[in-house]
Amino acid sequence: MVIKSWKAGFWVCFFILLVSNAYWCLLVIDQALTNKYTEMELHSQKQAVSELGNLMVTGIESTSKKDVVFLLRQANPDAFIVDDEEQVIYQNISFYFKNNRLVSIGEPTSEKEP
Repeated sequence: MVIKSWKAGFWVCFFILLVSNAYWCLLVIDQALTNKYTEMELHSQKQAVSELGNLMVTGIESTSKKDVVFLLRQANPDAFIVDDEEQVIYQNISFYFKNNRLVSIGEPTSEKEP
């Protein structure tokens, strides 16, 4: 009986090991697919922000920084808006200004130009 209980324990542990390895393999595959689709979605969001930003810049070149901040405050009064010298950051979009006029719209950058 000692031999049979040893064999049974071995097969139970072996089965648990196979099931756990299959589970971890499925988790890795799921995470890889999730990352890929998230990356694709973020890329399309960045592209949409860039395209809409270019349309806004060419359509309303005379917009001042004060006007943009005012419009953003009206759209969402509780939003956190960073108003730097030459850029306004709203959520994940940055509005760039030169001589108090809207120049471009894109992703925020943390680098300051000297």
